[in-house]
Amino acid sequence: MPPRTSQPPAVSVIIPAWRAARHLPACLQGLERQVGAPAFEILVVDDASPDTTGQIAEAAGARVVRHATNRGAAAARNTGAEHSAAEVLLFLDSDVIPEPGLVAGAAALFADPSVQAATGRYTAEPANPGAFARYKARWTWHCWEITGARSGHSTHLQGALAAVRRGAFHASGGFDEGYDGGNVEDYELSGRLRAQGIVIRFDDRLSGRHHFPGLSTVARNYWGRTRMWVRLAPEQRGFSSGQANSRSGAAAVAALGGVASHAGSLLFPPLLLPALACDAVWLASTGGFLRYVRREDGLRFAVYSAGVHYALSAVIGAAALSAPLGTGTRR
Repeated sequence: MPPRTSQPPAVSVIIPAWRAARHLPACLQGLERQVGAPAFEILVVDDASPDTTGQIAEAAGARVVRHATNRGAAAARNTGAEHSAAEVLLFLDSDVIPEPGLVAGAAALFADPSVQAATGRYTAEPANPGAFARYKARWTWHCWEITGARSGHSTHLQGALAAVRRGAFHASGGFDEGYDGGNVEDYELSGRLRAQGIVIRFDDRLSGRHHFPGLSTVARNYWGRTRMWVRLAPEQRGFSSGQANSRSGAAAVAALGGVASHAGSLLFPPLLLPALACDAVWLASTGGFLRYVRREDGLRFAVYSAGVHYALSAVIGAAALSAPLGTGTRR
């Protein structure tokens, strides 16, 4: 854990945690291995976990704040901000293993008083083994490579790896706690920050390896997140960074059209032509990612990634189409 000093910490690392006993130890060990970091504190907000999350954090020397009932990631982050003592609030999810330069990078970035908010990305290597985890790590890294890494800024914070100056965070009102679980509260906060004239920086020093869940969990997360994101986008004048970029949107529409047209062509063969056209649009939208994967991991993994990505793109397309129906994921 960071050394104790009489000086206030420069950075507060805020970790919202619920049922995090499996991954939290690696996250905290990553914070122990920080290099060149100024004084910083670690705040773990135990969101009424039924497991040993709180005890693990305490044993590691972190400061623990507990919720009496489960209130969600947004509320946990807000609680951490309320109890923090630093000027820079660095939000880190419990299933992320921070890179050794994370805290030092955040402190250096915010040494510039004009910087009010910043976000980073997961590394291209996942924290857990398996083909799907590797696909997800490659995909998320590539999305930021063609957006934030090129421009140096982002239209939204990625709540799992983001930093906000204390004054800007509290002036904005913090995260909206009305969302069920970790869904789009980071996008919604980003819209309010941008409305205040704050530019969200992108910085690769805010980086960590992520433990990715399996295919079915990701598909469910995409479904719920996309439905709420589609509702938010018009209100917030759109998002165009990370996975929320125009190429991903085009791929989602094309994949959904392709799935529907291929299925329909079994009964009405002329639909095969629009199905192939949709596939061509999807490939054009996704080609850069597939070339990147082939270069890094070979043809076989690129073919696997193409199949998985096509299916998930169709899920996103269907979720966007269904967005006007139901209540989404509001509490």
